[in-house]
Amino acid sequence: MGAHNDMSGYRNIVLITQLSLYVMVPVFLCLGLGIWLDARFGWSTTLPLLIVGIVAGARTGYVEAKRIIDAEDARRKKRQQEEIESKVKRHDGEA
Repeated sequence: MGAHNDMSGYRNIVLITQLSLYVMVPVFLCLGLGIWLDARFGWSTTLPLLIVGIVAGARTGYVEAKRIIDAEDARRKKRQQEEIESKVKRHDGEA
């Protein structure tokens, strides 16, 4: 049981890291693009692109978190169904 808890802990760290990257990458890409456009052409695009990056990152993070939660729910339900089926088979075998 200890090994399962260790793997679960590592898995959680990986998931948190992935979600952080899904949120941060669009923000930094849009920020960098905005700064580059401002320096290159003299436009004021940094703030609008930063907002776009924040929205895109938040949406991506939400979609990925929802996918992870749904997958965990499906795995949990499958385990519960398998446990119920094994108990029913054991009970039928005893009768």
